[in-house]
Amino acid sequence: MSDGIKADSVARDLHELVDELVPDGLDWERLVRIYPIPTLALAGIGGFLIGRSHGPAILSAVGSFAAAEVAKNVSTLLGQEIEPETD
Repeated sequence: MSDGIKADSVARDLHELVDELVPDGLDWERLVRIYPIPTLALAGIGGFLIGRSHGPAILSAVGSFAAAEVAKNVSTLLGQEIEPETD
């Protein structure tokens, strides 16, 4: 899968996720265009609060994902499968 197609897929998935989280009838895209600074501040505060309450779990998930992606890319470059370690 090329990077452009993958980025489009991620953007589409993110857009769908935000549409599911925001109440119906609220045009969040218009609000972001009209009020970019307050929207960015609200997102930053929300991210900070989520990070404070779920930080270790988020770091663990991101670390596991990154390790899996690195292993997949290395195995692709080497042309062989690398078996992940099981705990």
